[in-house]
Amino acid sequence: MVNAAEVARQIEEYVNRVFIGNPTVVHTVVAALLAGGHILLLGPVGSGKTTLAKALARAIGGSFGRVQVTNETLPSDIVGFAIYTPSGELRINKGPIFNNVVLLDEINRAPARTLSALLEVMQEGQATIEGKPIPLPRPNVIIATMNIVEVTLGATQPLPLALLDRFMVSLYVDYAKPEYEAAIIRGIDTIEGEVMGDGSMINGMLDSVAGEVKGVYMDDSVLGYMINIVNRVRADKRIDAPISTRALVSMFKLARAMALMEGRDYVIPDDVKAAAYPALMHRILIKPEFRESVTALDIINDALANTEPPTYIEQQT
Repeated sequence: MVNAAEVARQIEEYVNRVFIGNPTVVHTVVAALLAGGHILLLGPVGSGKTTLAKALARAIGGSFGRVQVTNETLPSDIVGFAIYTPSGELRINKGPIFNNVVLLDEINRAPARTLSALLEVMQEGQATIEGKPIPLPRPNVIIATMNIVEVTLGATQPLPLALLDRFMVSLYVDYAKPEYEAAIIRGIDTIEGEVMGDGSMINGMLDSVAGEVKGVYMDDSVLGYMINIVNRVRADKRIDAPISTRALVSMFKLARAMALMEGRDYVIPDDVKAAAYPALMHRILIKPEFRESVTALDIINDALANTEPPTYIEQQT
């Protein structure tokens, strides 16, 4: 039987060896992988987001695809296209999306038509080419990056809420701290060799681990706690749009994965708290009049501070 916590630890250990200096980001990315979710990475150019995506693919022994998104990127550049051969046969040419880990770099540069094509991919786990639905490989994790500086300056547009809601988690990836930069520079040859190499560390065990995530138990009291947190956010007068049920689904799956990574087969309130930030941050849109004084982080902090977690009293025998 596969030890799920040990498999997760191996993945984390490998990725941390390559993506140096931010174990919290790595932990959440691995949890999202186990939970079957897609990942949105925010942050400046050159902060190691591509290295993180490649390392994750290598750690699970999966294939890797990358698209440098521009305002001219077509749906076919990501999903693929069909052509007719001289003999009249329809031939499907699959796009980069048919990889285990797919990096969509600077996704917010994409035109609306291309972003719309991703909705089916991210929600249904399939892509339709020439009217034919084709299942994506398992796992299939989209890691999209967004340069928030360019959004702030107006150089690019924010992603539509319908697409943002398809990402299970969002994470901010900043530049490495000075104490880690020296280690990155000294080890750059090894790092580049690792992420460009072939092979598998996990050898097909990921499916078994993903199955175990679904078996992690969440008590009704913990589920109620999670729902109350989200309802606190929904009731906040500073947000511009309600949070969907998909946010709760993301928190639920992520909390279960985090519990499993800690070696537990049940979810505790601390797992819910840990899942709240990455699952909710990108789904919270602030009203214009509050954007100068309030962030999504503030709203989540307020919701957690004002939501009572369940308590358990040990029965006396």
